[in-house]
Amino acid sequence: MKVYFLTTGFGSVPKGLFVRGAGWGKVRFPILSVLIERDHDLVLYDTGIGSRIKEEMHPPICRGNQFFYSKIMRTVFDPRHDALVHQLPRLGFHPSDVTTIIISHLHWDHAGGMRDFSHARFIVSRKEWEFAVQLKGMALFKNAFIKEQFLEAGLDIQLIDMDSSSSRKNVPASRDLLGDGSMLLMELPGHSPGLMGLLLTMPSGRRFLFSADTFYFPEGLERKTPKPALMRAMVHEGPEAEASIEKVYTLMKSEPNLEIVGSHDYRIPGRYELAPTFYT
Repeated sequence: MKVYFLTTGFGSVPKGLFVRGAGWGKVRFPILSVLIERDHDLVLYDTGIGSRIKEEMHPPICRGNQFFYSKIMRTVFDPRHDALVHQLPRLGFHPSDVTTIIISHLHWDHAGGMRDFSHARFIVSRKEWEFAVQLKGMALFKNAFIKEQFLEAGLDIQLIDMDSSSSRKNVPASRDLLGDGSMLLMELPGHSPGLMGLLLTMPSGRRFLFSADTFYFPEGLERKTPKPALMRAMVHEGPEAEASIEKVYTLMKSEPNLEIVGSHDYRIPGRYELAPTFYT
């Protein structure tokens, strides 16, 4: 098994927008997706920004997202080069090799490439899906969803529920995706109602927790420094967010060798190199 870190562009924000009290110096950060190469197929954790982002941001209802994308998050992304569907061939893979895609949550910078992989099976939290699809008008923008990315696109969507009675290696509510314990989906609501982390155990024994936007920058986890109220309001984070941070913090303390990777950790690349480098 191999793990590749890919980024569909980089954003740049004043650090204090993502970490309370951190000041206003600019920080560059990735929009991360994770590719897992197994013996016979490829699995993706998030699709990042997709090849249709310009068209998706064009309708008037999405202008707020476009403002955030270009003026606040100051995203640098070229759909012709940076979309995952164009990156995979440069790694020697065909997009059709991707059989399963886990969507951590349906925000536009995590689910934006779903239609680029229309052949794949998508794993989405039922809580997340049911919340997102019922929103209309400005409520979509306020929750950072673009329905055209995932709804009525003929995609194979598998909705899953977490088992709140399960307890595996300090994971209180999870779903065993493959039935062998190697890929546990972990419920981490708050940033969005059905956000899912992925706890990956590799044959080598190496363990990763991909936690998406449970925290933005490492200070949000390692020091439990909250996100600013303004940023939480901008994406309508729920009250469960602090409890989800506590879950991940508890895992970090109980398993010192567990490698916790957020989707916007500014230490990547550096802490990890981007593809074509891989980890086993």
